[in-house]
Amino acid sequence: MGLSQYEAYPDVDNLMAEIDTYDLHEHIVELEAYGMTVVPPEKMRSSDGFVERLRDAIIRTCEKRSGMTIGDHRTAKVDLRRAGNSWHLLEEDEVFVEAAINPVVLALVRWLLGQSAVFSGQTWIIKNEGSPGVGLHSDSHGIPPGAGQIAHMCNASWVCTDYASQDDGPTLFVPGSHHYGRATLPHEANLENTPYKFVPLIAKAGSLAIWNGATWHASAARKNAGLRVTLVQNYMRSYMRVQHDYETTSPQLLEKYPELARVIGKALYPYENAQKPDYSRVGSFMRAGTDPFA
Repeated sequence: MGLSQYEAYPDVDNLMAEIDTYDLHEHIVELEAYGMTVVPPEKMRSSDGFVERLRDAIIRTCEKRSGMTIGDHRTAKVDLRRAGNSWHLLEEDEVFVEAAINPVVLALVRWLLGQSAVFSGQTWIIKNEGSPGVGLHSDSHGIPPGAGQIAHMCNASWVCTDYASQDDGPTLFVPGSHHYGRATLPHEANLENTPYKFVPLIAKAGSLAIWNGATWHASAARKNAGLRVTLVQNYMRSYMRVQHDYETTSPQLLEKYPELARVIGKALYPYENAQKPDYSRVGSFMRAGTDPFA
C-alpha cells in the first residue's frame, strides 16, 4: 500500500499521484540529488507538433519584436544577441500558455516549490553559430548564503532544437551544486579555470530541462551551424518577487485555460483587493509558511 493512500498529507499525496501518473520518480530523484533533470519528449504529454509550434512562435515573435528576419532555424546565420525584448510571451501565442501549464511541468515545479508555486515569466534563448558561452551562475538571485535548504525558484526550459553535443551551445551544469546554498563567487564562475566539474545538457527537441534555481549552470559557446532555440520559464515560491505581474492577463485566456489563473497567482493572494480581502484564501496562503509542499 502506498503512503499516499492514507491521505494523511494532502499536498504531497496529490503530487505523488501525479508523479506516478507521469512516471517521474527517476526525475524527482535526479532533482533532489543533482539539482536538475531532463524529461524526454515521450513523457511530456504535449500535443502532436507542439515543439514545432513552440519553436515557430518563438522565432515569429522574435522577428516581430526585433524587426529582424530569421528564417529557417537550421540554416539561419543572423546574430541575435541584440534582438531586444524577449520576455512576457503568454499573450503572443497560446502555445506559450500550453508550455506554462503543461501538467508534467507543473508536477515537477510543485515538487520543488510547493502547490502555491507561481509563474514568474518566460523568455527565449536563441543562439547562433559563434555565440559565446556564459559563465557559471545561480538563478536564485537575492537569496543569501544559508538559505539553501529548499528551492526558492526553478527554471523549467523547453528544449526546442536538439542538443546533441557541447558544440550545440547547451546549458552546462555542476551536479549537486544546489546543496551549496549560495551563488558562485567570481573565481568560481569562469569555465576555463573553475575547480568544479560541469556536464552538458544533452536532450532532444521537445524535452523539458528543469533545475533548482540554486543549481550552478552556464552555457557553452555554439560552434554548430543553425540556431539553438529554447523557451526559458521561471517559477517561484509565493513570497518571491516575480519578474512580471500577470494580473492583466486577458479574461479570454483565463477562461480557456483555468489552470493559468492558479499558476499566475490569481487564486492565491487574499489581499489583492485591499478594500475587500478574500478571507477564504487566507488558510492556504498561510499554510505555505509551515510546509514546503503547500
